[in-house]
Amino acid sequence: MEFFLVAAFFAFFICLAWVNFRYAVCLLLLLLPGYLIRFNLGPLPSTLLEISFGSIALVWLVRYFRSDWEVIKSFFLQYRALFALIFIFFFASLIAAFANPIPLKALGIWRAYFLEPIILFLILIGRHKEIPPKDLLKFLAWSSVGVSLMAIIQKITGHFYPPSLWDDQLFGRPTSFFTTPNAIGLYLVPILILLAPAAARIIQKKREPGDWWMMSILLAGVLAVLLSFSQGAWAAIVAGLIVFGFLFGQRRLTASVLVIIIFTLALAPNIRNAFLFQDQAGQNRLTLWKYSTEYLTKTPTNFILGSGLRRFFTEVQQPYYNVQEMERLIYPHNIFLNFWLETGLLGVLSFVGILIYLFYLAANIFKKNRLFGAAIAGALTAFAVHGLVDVPYFKNDLAMIFWIITAAIVIIASNLSKEKTAS
Repeated sequence: MEFFLVAAFFAFFICLAWVNFRYAVCLLLLLLPGYLIRFNLGPLPSTLLEISFGSIALVWLVRYFRSDWEVIKSFFLQYRALFALIFIFFFASLIAAFANPIPLKALGIWRAYFLEPIILFLILIGRHKEIPPKDLLKFLAWSSVGVSLMAIIQKITGHFYPPSLWDDQLFGRPTSFFTTPNAIGLYLVPILILLAPAAARIIQKKREPGDWWMMSILLAGVLAVLLSFSQGAWAAIVAGLIVFGFLFGQRRLTASVLVIIIFTLALAPNIRNAFLFQDQAGQNRLTLWKYSTEYLTKTPTNFILGSGLRRFFTEVQQPYYNVQEMERLIYPHNIFLNFWLETGLLGVLSFVGILIYLFYLAANIFKKNRLFGAAIAGALTAFAVHGLVDVPYFKNDLAMIFWIITAAIVIIASNLSKEKTAS
């Protein structure tokens, strides 16, 4: 029965992508949390998200690849440095997959976190005229609605929680569709920052069609993040909004927010302890970072190759593991150490290079469109800040979101560059 349901869904998605590729991409983005719906296709594990993506990729390969390849090449010629960094990043991830002592498991992770998101990035670049960046950001915004509303409903009712994989004590914190409260902020924060222009236009009485909807989605998302009590997400969204406000010209408001934050940190010991890593969660992160740096500096091989895909516990934490002190973890809760351990030195350096290049593109966009540029810079800042204490990439939906936003940034930068050349 399961096989026939999966086959029917695959056939439906194939037909939708063939008839209207734009709607199929929209549905894919709405189904980003669909990686939680898991099943087996024979001996191979898969998810609803992978089936959805596979349908789109297959239709694109058969119907659009030949024409879109020329478009992708033109983007490559325009942004050679970025595409070179992406190639190095992809190559480093491939090395990490094949160097893993359990290659089949590693290849499954590699497919979900690297291969499929980067292919989606190329598809969106190739189809950018049919699916412009404003549509991508709008689809992402709509994908956040279910995540936000489920978190709010859980908090109000105390029900509708998914099964927990680790029997965590949630203390009333919502998890939405996920298994941990932190996943709410990891999913929502960069999307919410990208919705800030709608709020800015409404405040300035320059609203555009759809801005009130985007404002409503933004407020629901912020409420969900607040209810999750994820302090890393709080810090990330505040950092992103401060950057957005400062760049967009709201310097007095930004300064006032900073003063309020400083006073809050000074007067609220719980929040201050969290931001200074003096609470239990902060101490655990410092311990994980210590384990990670000791592992990376132990031998030249560790320094260059890291520990391998999904090998953090086995290689890094297990020698120190004490169930009474800390639970078993799969990541060090720092995105830069995470990439170093998972994909080696080449992987982390190329990823940092990609991030810096995206900030560079945000600066170029800002020169031509202050609102868009400020929002993109804010979203990238939120991603980086969140990454200091958590892992806003190594999950099926988060990897997709990163490369969808990357595609939107590249397309916006290219379009503005062409407009300037034409004028």
